[in-house]
Amino acid sequence: MTDTETSGLHALRALIRGEIAASSIGQTMGLSAVAVEPGRITLEARPDERHLNPAGAVHGGFAATCLDGAAALALFSTLDASTPHATVDLNVKYVRPLTAGKVYQVEGWVVERSQRLAICDALLTDDTGKLCAKATTTFVIKG
Repeated sequence: MTDTETSGLHALRALIRGEIAASSIGQTMGLSAVAVEPGRITLEARPDERHLNPAGAVHGGFAATCLDGAAALALFSTLDASTPHATVDLNVKYVRPLTAGKVYQVEGWVVERSQRLAICDALLTDDTGKLCAKATTTFVIKG
């Protein structure tokens, strides 16, 4: 795939270079894209006090949203930037709790893609590389 001006890959590379602003969900979640190639993306996630549950721990929804986002952006990197796509299902496995203030890596990649469906995986790891959560997401591609 070429990095044309209308591709999702082009948009993501422009985001990483700081040429376009992050989406509102990226800002809310403390997510930033750090590397992208066709079908694969790496994000950094920084949970903070906004992401805590009533018990004071980072809510599991934070990890789920980061994983779904990484998977979606991996798929987006293979599409025209105007091609709509949406999550059909998200299966998350939690391994370790997250801590507010720490930086986590979230990697997403395309496992398989047809014209109308895609399956993507994502991993969320801590700064030592230990797995904290993983997900498999199915997307419908409307195009």
